[in-house]
Amino acid sequence: MAKTLHLLFLFLSLLQRCVFSDQSQGFSLNLVRREITDNDIFPDTIRPRITRSSYLYTIDASIGTPPRKKTFIFDTGSELTWTQCTPCVHCFKQDYPLFDPKSSTSYKRLTSSHTLARFFQRSNNGECVFNMMYMSGQSSSGIASVETFTFPSNKRAAESVKGVAFGCSNNHRGQMTSNTMVTGIMGMNRSPLSLISQMGTKSARRFSYCLPKLSSPVKSTFLRFGKDIKDKGSFQKTNFVSAGNDYSVSLLAISINGRQLSLPREALSKGCVLDVGSGASDIEMGVYKVILSVLREYFDRFNLTRVNDIPSPLGDLCYRVQRAFRSYPSMVLHFQGSNFEIGAANLFRFRDDYFCLGMFGRQGMSMTMLLGAYQQQNVRFVYDVGNRKLLFGNEDCSQDKA
Repeated sequence: MAKTLHLLFLFLSLLQRCVFSDQSQGFSLNLVRREITDNDIFPDTIRPRITRSSYLYTIDASIGTPPRKKTFIFDTGSELTWTQCTPCVHCFKQDYPLFDPKSSTSYKRLTSSHTLARFFQRSNNGECVFNMMYMSGQSSSGIASVETFTFPSNKRAAESVKGVAFGCSNNHRGQMTSNTMVTGIMGMNRSPLSLISQMGTKSARRFSYCLPKLSSPVKSTFLRFGKDIKDKGSFQKTNFVSAGNDYSVSLLAISINGRQLSLPREALSKGCVLDVGSGASDIEMGVYKVILSVLREYFDRFNLTRVNDIPSPLGDLCYRVQRAFRSYPSMVLHFQGSNFEIGAANLFRFRDDYFCLGMFGRQGMSMTMLLGAYQQQNVRFVYDVGNRKLLFGNEDCSQDKA
């Protein structure tokens, strides 16, 4: 009898972990670019982000039974999905009512027997709790919970998924964002706690997005899962570094206009992390200084005029626009087995009378480069999480149709 109960518990645990397995058939969600103010700080487990950006990307999902709509920041750099709940000790302002666990018939607190319980802290009374600390100085804490998530699929009836582990936050410290549509974070990194990692089978643990140009009037694209991901057949591929929870790939070299930069191997050894939750790319300061030096030398050959009074959020290297000038350089990140080209439109931020390098240097980074959303425009990315592979290829993302 004990053996039978043990096997039944094991089966139920596996079933709970595979709640998304049927969704390998695929579905798509609206991924919406939303405007924010320049002084917003977006939380991240790696570093403070979007201090130099005026936008973020959000996903709508409903929680509970009956379902209550919430808007999450889509974040490939965070692990746990969480939303603000009642009772709330300290919360940031949001348009939607706080999620009330008592109003949902499917809400449960995550128990110590749950397969993900070991990743949470324990309170004094033995409850599973979470406390997300961000390097921006923010924190969010509350009760580790299990609920039904409903996703508004674009092609068919909404996808309702039972048994999703998430955080019910009742204490948030620090400003979240000026966009009051936001109610929390959708964690999509490779941690066992993330939403994508709870998608069961390997074939289901795949997602894809394609970010339209900021200059495009198209502000909504699609976050695709499973078989809704379009296989172009011409994707470049590289492997995710096996260690860690972020989307890190090996960075072998950096080239500017066909010239490979002279960088010591150890300078590149930390790799490149992809993070759509970060507005612009950050580069380890030593590597960044080499990039600045090469670009200064390049533009000096064309006698372009440096601009030194530009507000720092726009860039550290800026020049006056010369109407006849068309020889803007490009950058190539040489990954293991593939090359990621950053054309001039994604490398520089252009204004009416000047342009600036759209990347920034940062001290003390845990990676050589963090590749942000600005440098990811008009590129289709496929995150094959189950097989630890990244696929990418150029695409007009404004034409991404359901």
